[in-house]
Amino acid sequence: MLLDLTVSSFDYLEQVSALMRDPVFYGGESVRRGNGEPVLLLPGYFAGDWAMAPMARWLRRIGYSPYLSGIDFNLGCPREKIERLEMRVIGIARETGERVAVVGHSLGGVLARSLGGSLPTLVSRVIGLGAPIRQDWDAMNRRIGSIMQSVTGLWQVMAGAPENCGTASCACGFSRALELSSRRATRFTSIYSREDDVVDWRSCVDEDGANFQVHGRHVGLIVNREVYRLVAEVLARPSRAALTDFSPPIM
Repeated sequence: MLLDLTVSSFDYLEQVSALMRDPVFYGGESVRRGNGEPVLLLPGYFAGDWAMAPMARWLRRIGYSPYLSGIDFNLGCPREKIERLEMRVIGIARETGERVAVVGHSLGGVLARSLGGSLPTLVSRVIGLGAPIRQDWDAMNRRIGSIMQSVTGLWQVMAGAPENCGTASCACGFSRALELSSRRATRFTSIYSREDDVVDWRSCVDEDGANFQVHGRHVGLIVNREVYRLVAEVLARPSRAALTDFSPPIM
């Protein structure tokens, strides 16, 4: 486990270094730019808005209006988070008068996908970064998944939450609601890596969406220059236009 964390840390630093040297980070001439459109950023499991800050600054630099989620640590009942995030999307749409793009990393991508289903008229597009399309421990890397289950179990005890809170077995029905909402969701774009050390990359592929493969480990996806280039391209496309005409999707 210590080795896994060390490798992931080095990958994150490597990705940051490569991003800082790449013209995409500074909004070079080759980078597709926005016109002030709102983009809501959702952090991954056990992360918070602080993790998405580099992407938020970059989005502002290339012409978008980034919004953070209000999540300090993405841990706890997903149904409660979705209810708060729905109000966040409604507030942003009301403030800007525009539909909102949602970009989510890992668990944040799962929540983003749910928002695209529950608020299809207010969400323009959904982009997942290393985000499984189902809420299930089987979507996780086995070694990391067991640790995440332990952390979640500790939270359940401390918060008095149901034993299976946040999983497909939870009695609250969030997983079922997610499945149903996803069927009517705004089209989903999945950006994933086969080198992902947290999520099984196969669980990120959406047969009904657009799927793009990059290089790098899970945590580093939020500072990955390949990811940034793809995000800029996807956001710049008309929301109802095909997302695969600029680059063939990798399945």
